[in-house]
Amino acid sequence: MDLSEEAGLTPVAPLILQTARLCLRPLADADWPDVARIGGQPEVARMMASVRAPWAEADVRAWIARSQWRGLPGFRLAACLPDGALIGTVGIGPEAVPSCAFFLDPAHWGYGYATEAMQALLDDAIPRFALTAIEAEHFADNPASGRVLLKLGFRRTGDGLGTSGARKDPAPTVLYRWTKGD
Repeated sequence: MDLSEEAGLTPVAPLILQTARLCLRPLADADWPDVARIGGQPEVARMMASVRAPWAEADVRAWIARSQWRGLPGFRLAACLPDGALIGTVGIGPEAVPSCAFFLDPAHWGYGYATEAMQALLDDAIPRFALTAIEAEHFADNPASGRVLLKLGFRRTGDGLGTSGARKDPAPTVLYRWTKGD
C-alpha cells in the first residue's frame, strides 16, 4: 500500500502527455545528469532564472524534487523523444496567474520541439486547472523563445529586467500574457 493511501490521501496519477514527436512525462531523480547537461550549458543557463553553468548535481536534484507533479500547477515535465532521450523540460508555475517556462537542448533547437511541447502542456493545463491567464517572459537576447510564445497565442505586454544565476548582471526581459478568449 502506498503511504499516501495509508494516510487517507488519494495518490496522484502520473501526468504523461503524448504529441506527434514527443512524450512529456514527470521528471525523475534519475534524469539529473541529462537535466544538468542541457540546463548547465552556458547558452541555456543564461536564459533561465534559476540555473547556473555548470549546474551542480545537488542543485539539479533539488530543482527536480521541487518540479514534481502533485496534481496542481507548480510542476515541470521532461520532454523526451520516442527513444526516451530527454531533450528538455516544460513547466507551469504555482502563482495565482501561473507562469510557464521551457528549455531545450541546443542540439534540438530550430525543429519546433519547444512549441510542440509547450502546446501539449498548455492544452492539458488550461482546462485541467480552469486557467484564464498565463504569463511568461524571456530575456531580450533570446528572441527564439518569444517566437515560441507568440505561436502559442501569447501577447507581448511589456519589458522588464530579470536575473539569472548564469548572468553577472540583470538583463532586459520581454513580458507576455495569454488570456482566455484572446
